[in-house]
Amino acid sequence: MEESQIKSLRIAIVGCGNVATHFALGLDRVGICPVGIYGRDPLTVARLAESLSAPSSLMCGDLSEVASSAADVVIVSVADRAIADVAAAIGPLPVGTVVLHTSGTVGMELLSSVSADHGILYPLQTFSRNVPVDLSEVPFFTEASTEAALAVADGLASVLSEHVVHADASRRRALHIAGVLSCNFPNYLLECAGKVLADAGFGLDVVAPLVRTTIAKAFDVGPHDAQTGPARRGDIEVLRAQAASLPDDMAEIYRALSRSIMYSHQLPCKDETL
Repeated sequence: MEESQIKSLRIAIVGCGNVATHFALGLDRVGICPVGIYGRDPLTVARLAESLSAPSSLMCGDLSEVASSAADVVIVSVADRAIADVAAAIGPLPVGTVVLHTSGTVGMELLSSVSADHGILYPLQTFSRNVPVDLSEVPFFTEASTEAALAVADGLASVLSEHVVHADASRRRALHIAGVLSCNFPNYLLECAGKVLADAGFGLDVVAPLVRTTIAKAFDVGPHDAQTGPARRGDIEVLRAQAASLPDDMAEIYRALSRSIMYSHQLPCKDETL
């Protein structure tokens, strides 16, 4: 679809959490103001509506009222576990309405009872409501049940981002796992590092230059070749001493990751080594 056609679509958003907020803000920035936002908390929906170029009357409605919004497209952006219940609450939409969800792990068939024209609009990014994100840099992955729905999904993704790729359910599952490994796990490791540093009287900021260089180098030469440290060297004594100094939960992670690094670099390491 042409960009002008996409921007003329009437779009309703179901959800007002982190991802839904960034979708609403992103669409608003490119000139597509939602015709309705539907969520469980009227105050949260009202706050989101007030941040858009939308009329103040844009408020929370019952999910059964989504059909009355006369939307051309309904974007369901809620927790994965809630998608089936939300779809049931919305009920069948008028023929020709396109309904998309934003999950990387849930199949598009959960929306089949809502509309024959259903699909996926999945952004591979971490979102927090109050942390700005440049959606133009975020890769979007799309899939749909019909050519018409795919054209809408691709069109919406294209007005938001410069990176749009088709990906079926199995490929999206791989993307989501990769996202957990590359985002959620490192973030938790930074939380662990922060606790170790705090005990020694330092702030997390002391490792900021190290983290930035590590990430840059990993994308420059590849993470395997960029790896350094005691596990990469096979320095068992250092590994044992450091693991022993950590709380049990962190020590378990430290040992498991150290063993994996050694295996990856073909260094001898039996389970009892550490």
